[in-house]
Amino acid sequence: MALAALLWGLGGALAGRFMREIPPEVLIPLRFLLSFLLLLPLVLARPPHPDERRRLLGVGLALSGAQAFYYLAIHATTVATGIFLQYLAPSLLTLYALLKGERLPGRALFGVGLALLGAYLLVVGPEGLRGGALGVAYGLLSAVSFAAYAAFAHGLRTPAFVALGVATGVGALLSLPVLGLHGEKVLALGPAQWGAVAYLVTLGTVVPFGLFLLGVRTLPARTATLVAMLEPLSGALFAWPLAGEPLRPEALLGGGMILGGVWLNRR
Repeated sequence: MALAALLWGLGGALAGRFMREIPPEVLIPLRFLLSFLLLLPLVLARPPHPDERRRLLGVGLALSGAQAFYYLAIHATTVATGIFLQYLAPSLLTLYALLKGERLPGRALFGVGLALLGAYLLVVGPEGLRGGALGVAYGLLSAVSFAAYAAFAHGLRTPAFVALGVATGVGALLSLPVLGLHGEKVLALGPAQWGAVAYLVTLGTVVPFGLFLLGVRTLPARTATLVAMLEPLSGALFAWPLAGEPLRPEALLGGGMILGGVWLNRR
């Protein structure tokens, strides 16, 4: 799970360097479609268990929602606001667990709050949340979708990368009409842009999301999404040498608080 977060953070740090020129209406459908085609041989070789096919559809719909609402959120607000709102997912799962009557230790609840505050300091900082009500709504929907993605995937018996193949297939099917409307933009992509797409598909989607599904097979969804909050911390660390972005003192404090929150929820 931590390795998945590191790869997502690396992708975020590199995004400013070589993915800025690819419009989201092209990038998102290509990400789903090419990931699905890459994983299709695994899906055909080891078809999902019949009892889990409906559940895998839920995983695919949740993954599609998490990605689509996240991009809509950062388009309507800012990247920092979108990332922070998406990582409300562990807080939502913790609230859901409490409403179901689960008894969570006080240090675990304190850890979730500590990590959430750390994420705010790290990602948002002194500028604060920006954007209108619609952008915030998109961000909250991305958090709900991400939480549902982890919850649906917990305990799956289907191999992780086969499950991801089905999930990206659902995303590809839903986004194909968008790709068809913007076919001329796909044809206009140059070699550098296709290289960026190839990176995003392999090390930004297939590998980290597959690792996430491997981890959430045994790790509770609440803990899994909390560990995934290492993404903005790793992104900030990678952005320092790769994009020349300085590490702010409050960002270092926020990163330490995220690590502390994850540690308090380690059991």
